[in-house]
Amino acid sequence: MKGEHIYVEHPRDTSARMNTLHGIYFNIAQEEYIKCLDVEDTDISGMHEGEKMELSYKSTGHAIKAIVFSSMCVESAINNYAGTQLGDNYYDNHLNNLDVLSKWVVIPDLVCGKSIDKSGPAYNSLKKLIKARNKLVHNKSKEYNPTDPNLYKHLEKSEVDFKNDFENSLKALYLLRMEMDFVLGQAHNPIGTLDPAFTWFEIPEQVKDIFNRCKSIVLKQYS
Repeated sequence: MKGEHIYVEHPRDTSARMNTLHGIYFNIAQEEYIKCLDVEDTDISGMHEGEKMELSYKSTGHAIKAIVFSSMCVESAINNYAGTQLGDNYYDNHLNNLDVLSKWVVIPDLVCGKSIDKSGPAYNSLKKLIKARNKLVHNKSKEYNPTDPNLYKHLEKSEVDFKNDFENSLKALYLLRMEMDFVLGQAHNPIGTLDPAFTWFEIPEQVKDIFNRCKSIVLKQYS
């Protein structure tokens, strides 16, 4: 993220692979994140309750997609990286059954002796993302008592937790992409570098603030 080339030696510098979808998943996650922000910024003054409810439903839908596709992106990216550098057979036989978080720790270490900082912001954000994804994918409803005096607090906490999960989803992708530049180098970054000196990728205006905050965090970490 400093515009300086970082090279980390890998078994392979080039490859040709099929079904590499992590870039598409990233774009969808970011797009859905922005759509959610746009819906939340809608002026609801003068709307009736039905319209407000429909707007809330749309917002929740976009947020869920942002979380799920973010998690799909990080899993697809590390799987592709492992297959490229260690071989598909080795990955299928020895690494496929690892959980996603463990893959991000173990696989880069196997490839080049380097790994994500387990005490750092990217790892912590990734951990939260995977937990949020699991809550959605393995969703379980709960019975509640309408007369429970703490019902409002429970509902409020649930809303706050979901909002935090949503806000963390894109943050996790940015932090991970940025940290991997320093750990594995821009050329071998599993998700792809966001360093403007090495990519044409442009950050949409709506998410530049979170992007810049993540950049400051990672630059401070590796200063």
